[in-house]
Amino acid sequence: MTKLKDLKWFCPQPFTNYVLYRDLAPLSCCVLKEWPRNKIKRKYKTNDPRKLHNEAEYADFRKEFLNGGGPLTNKHCQVCIEQEKHSGESHRKVYLEKFIEEHGEYNQYLEDLENYIDTDMTEPHILTMEYVAPSNFCNLRCNMCGPANSSSLAKENIDIGLTNLFQMEKYKDNPLQKIKDDVEKYDDILVNLAELKLVGGETLAIKDNYDMIQRTIDLGVSKNMVLKVTTNGTLTPKFDGKDIFHYIPYFRGCSMTVSIEFWGERNNYLRFPSKWDVIINNAKRFVECPNTNVMFATTVNALNIGYMPEISCGVKELMSECDEPSVNFKETFSVPKWSWASGSLVWGEGNEYAVTALPLDIREQYMEKYFDFGPKIKGDYSHFQKLYAYMEEMPFDEKLHKEMMTNVQLRDKHRGTCLVDVFPEWEPYYEKL
Repeated sequence: MTKLKDLKWFCPQPFTNYVLYRDLAPLSCCVLKEWPRNKIKRKYKTNDPRKLHNEAEYADFRKEFLNGGGPLTNKHCQVCIEQEKHSGESHRKVYLEKFIEEHGEYNQYLEDLENYIDTDMTEPHILTMEYVAPSNFCNLRCNMCGPANSSSLAKENIDIGLTNLFQMEKYKDNPLQKIKDDVEKYDDILVNLAELKLVGGETLAIKDNYDMIQRTIDLGVSKNMVLKVTTNGTLTPKFDGKDIFHYIPYFRGCSMTVSIEFWGERNNYLRFPSKWDVIINNAKRFVECPNTNVMFATTVNALNIGYMPEISCGVKELMSECDEPSVNFKETFSVPKWSWASGSLVWGEGNEYAVTALPLDIREQYMEKYFDFGPKIKGDYSHFQKLYAYMEEMPFDEKLHKEMMTNVQLRDKHRGTCLVDVFPEWEPYYEKL
C-alpha cells in the first residue's frame, strides 16, 4: 500500500475535498477553484460531481501528486510552491499533516486515503467540503481582496474608475451578484462529511450559508462533522431569527477563522471600514461557544508583513487569559482555543499587494523589527522564519510597487484615509492625489 509520507509532493485536497463554487459545478480540488471560472463553465458543462471528478484534467492533476508534480501542479499550486521555496511551510503541508501526524485532525482517515489512492480513483472519496456562498456580498473593502469576494470593493472600484482591474469585467455593471442555489442537491455529499467549511463574501452575512448549516441538521449529520467558518468578524446577523451562535452547538465542534491583517486599530485601515473593538468582541463571543476555537488568519502582503509579531503577541495575551487553553472535539483531536496563522500569501495575477512590491529599505526595517520582538514571539519560529525569508529572498518588483501605490492613493482619496498616517515608513513612496 502506498504511504503518504513516502510521496515526494503530495496534497490530500484533490483526493478528499470538494469546493462548491457559486455558479459552477462542484470542483474536486480546492486549488483548481482558481482556474478561470468562465473557461471551466464552457469546458465542463455538468452539475454531476462524479462526472467532473473523472474529467481528464482532474484525473491528471491527482496523478501528478502521486508522481512528484508536473505542469498542472506548477500552474495551479503556485502559492504553495512559492511558500515552500522560501520556507518549510505551505498550505499543502498543513493539509498533509492533518492526515500523517499522530494527533492530526484526520489521522483516523489516513489508512482509508492510502487505500483509495491505490485504486483507479474513479469514484470520489470526499471527506471535507468547502461551500463558497453563491454571493459576493461583503461589507468590507479590503485593499488586497477582489470583486469576486467583495461586492463593496467591486462598487468602490467602479466609483474610483478601476473597472479594468483583474476580475472586474464581470462586476462592472453589477457589483453585487447572487445566484440561486438549492442546498438539498448536495445531500449525498453532506451525509459523509467530517468537515463543512463555509466562506464568503462575508460568510456570516449570506443566508445560503445558514441554509447549508440547517440542511446538515435536518439530515441528522451535523453531529458528525466540524463546522469551519471564515469571517471578517464584524457582523453576526440573524436569518429566520437565528444567528451563528444558535447553530454552533449542533456540531461536533466549530472552528471560527477570523480574518485580520493587523492587531489593533491598524486593521481598520487595510480592512476598511472595519472596527477593531467589534472584531475582538465578536471573537471572544465565538470562543465562549461549546467546543469552539478561534484562529486569527492573515494574508501576507506588502503592507502587513512587518507587523506580524504584534499579532503573535496579541494572541498570546488572549491565551494567557484562557482557563481552558484547548478544545477537544469529541476526544478525537484537540486544538488551541486561540491561535493565529499567516498562511495566505498574496500572489499571482491581479495581486498588486504582493510582498515583491515592498521596497528594500522598508524590508530592512521590518526584518529588524522581528529581532526587536525576540523572546516575545518565541514559539512562533516557523511563522517568522517563513516571513523573514520572503522579505530577504523575494525580488523587488518596481512595476508592481508603482501599481500598488497608485491603488493605495486612489482608495485613500475616496475613503478619506492616508497611508502614511498609519504607516509613516511609506512616506518616501507616497504622494497624495
